[in-house]
Amino acid sequence: MAHIKPGNAASGTTHVAPLRLPGWGTALRRQFVVIALLLGFALMLRERIAALDWVAIGAAFAQVSWLQWSLAALASAGSFAALANYDALLHRALGTAQPPARARRAGWVAIAISQTVGFGLISGALVRWRMLPGLSLREASRLTAAVAASFLAAWTLLSALVLIALPLPLAGNGVWAVRALAGVVLLAGGGLCVLAVLQPGMKIARWHRRLPTLPVMGRIMWLCLLDTAFAALALWVLLPTGSGIGALALYPAFLIALGVGFVSGSPGGVGPFEVTLLALLPQSETAPLMAAILAWRLIYYAAPAMLAMAALVLAGCTQTERAPPSLVPPALTPQLARLVAQANQPELGLLRQGEHMVLLSPDAQGGWMIWRTPQALVALLDPFGSASIAQSLTQLRSQAHEQGRIACAYKLGPRAAAIARGSGWHVAPVAMECWLELAGFTLEAAARSGLRRKLRKASKAGVICALEQNPKPYELTQIARQWAQARGRERGFSMGRFSADYVAQQAVIIARQNGAIIGFASFHTGHTEWVLDLMRPAPNAPNGTMHALILAAVNAARAAGIKRVSLAALAPRAADIDGPARKIWDRAEKGAGAAGLRQFKMGFAPRLSPRYIAAPSCGALMLGAADIARAIHAPPALCPPPKHHSLSQARGEIIRPRARHSNLAHVHHEGKEFANCLPAWQDRTKGRLVARPQRHETRGHNDRRAKPPSGNPRLADGRWRDGHQPVQHGAVIW
Repeated sequence: MAHIKPGNAASGTTHVAPLRLPGWGTALRRQFVVIALLLGFALMLRERIAALDWVAIGAAFAQVSWLQWSLAALASAGSFAALANYDALLHRALGTAQPPARARRAGWVAIAISQTVGFGLISGALVRWRMLPGLSLREASRLTAAVAASFLAAWTLLSALVLIALPLPLAGNGVWAVRALAGVVLLAGGGLCVLAVLQPGMKIARWHRRLPTLPVMGRIMWLCLLDTAFAALALWVLLPTGSGIGALALYPAFLIALGVGFVSGSPGGVGPFEVTLLALLPQSETAPLMAAILAWRLIYYAAPAMLAMAALVLAGCTQTERAPPSLVPPALTPQLARLVAQANQPELGLLRQGEHMVLLSPDAQGGWMIWRTPQALVALLDPFGSASIAQSLTQLRSQAHEQGRIACAYKLGPRAAAIARGSGWHVAPVAMECWLELAGFTLEAAARSGLRRKLRKASKAGVICALEQNPKPYELTQIARQWAQARGRERGFSMGRFSADYVAQQAVIIARQNGAIIGFASFHTGHTEWVLDLMRPAPNAPNGTMHALILAAVNAARAAGIKRVSLAALAPRAADIDGPARKIWDRAEKGAGAAGLRQFKMGFAPRLSPRYIAAPSCGALMLGAADIARAIHAPPALCPPPKHHSLSQARGEIIRPRARHSNLAHVHHEGKEFANCLPAWQDRTKGRLVARPQRHETRGHNDRRAKPPSGNPRLADGRWRDGHQPVQHGAVIW
């Protein structure tokens, strides 16, 4: 058996490496540990084990009524329903593209067999591989390990919570010692949650791992609670009426015994489970308890295992056809370009950056621009095309749930925000759009006296600004590079980032002094609106250059028949915000450049229009806002988008998590060597991994600045070779 490893994306080659299974020595060492644990427990309780009355145990087993068997069977079914959803949840988190019903079916079958026969990681992986067509053995093994690890982590935190609330009857200071240990475990779990928000990706040795999102963590904890509570209930109803063991007294002891059996690796936890339960319930009668455990093993282990074996034998191998995904990867196809052009939302031009996805409406004649953060699936602006706002909110929430993320909408207009609030979403103001109505725009207004002074200074310095067709990319790159040196990293998410291809599709206003370029501004263009995107003055640009650039854009837009121009969004004043959010905006106003940006935009006396952020709950709103702020200030490296010729081709692919340094290719763009990250994509129709299409730029033969490809893997993805990275200045929100 072999698995495919990423190879050289530039050459299209792959490397085949053998799937390494544990050797006999490793297997024997693992079994030695299991046997040692069994012997240790047996020695600890040898006297109590020796005193077992097997005749009394048989008599107690025979007294189990049909009602008890029925109730135990129902509780076991509830437990396995929760277990099946482990798989469905982790399939979504890992992006395997398996239908949820099939994932649940394979999940309960794999768990029923593996927990009975033992060797859980191997047997579970083989069962899932058999029942999930299109899933490789390597992916099945990864999924099985993820299910086991998630259960173990959830069981640890749940046991800590239960032991604090329902302490075991231990002698001396044992109760307080256990509670102290449980408190440490809970603190570690809280730290892990914080880490998942602040640093979701981590590097362990040479492997990059990403922690689950908080919604996924919460669902795993809930499923673990349901699973273990129903399993404990199945055991409790099998106890005789006069056993004296209450359900709440049994549950903490059951949790500990279940974990010991799980970690031991023995089939069904046989031995460690019984010994631990007898040790933690010393006051109970041994014979009735052992009889109940025996009956529980029949109803919770043997019966599901036989049903699972039948399901495994009857499992079909045909691939179920799935509806095409509604979330389209970053690719502006001709069909999407047509929809975007008809929408008259100029900021949808961000789709040309190659970072944003589109959530298509059911009829594929509309959609919503999407960005995926570590914790949230964020929709930007208003839906476009035929997509209704209410339907899009429902679709966004469903898609976010499928991915294990929270749903969030950002920069909604007033009407969309009102519909979201009416749908039960929590809504809060997030920005103010600065509009210049061109029909009534004049420099003679009293509120624009400061603007007139800035324009006189620029005119006196000989600054000339005009809309230029096909500006030279090298000149724009030089200005962006100079500003990068002076200002630091650029911002992203809802703001564009400089690249020559991206700016070439915008309206670009150039500022010159004595014929030399000293700055530029780019605008998204629509049928009736222009929206400011990038603002790049050179470090030596005279005072008033930016103001002159905006005025030139106003004149060019008016000449083109445009009705209004947006100076992009501006954070609201903290004084205008009520509640806890006021402190956040007050802190934002004190950030570097915030006061100057407000003064610059308000100097044009714009008409302010509110923009909103929305989420299904208050907690989701806060978490989504934190993720959005991080995406704005620390966006991922730009990667050229894949080229798709049709919408159906784009819908046939699903986004895979982007590896930070894996599969780097070095391409040339504007005479610079560029490290281009090429994530893996999965073809849903064939169920295999394919390399993301690579885009090469041709160098000019007379460009002496062009450098040959070095193939240097240390060249950071998304950065120019000389270490400078253009930055965003204009539409700062947070």
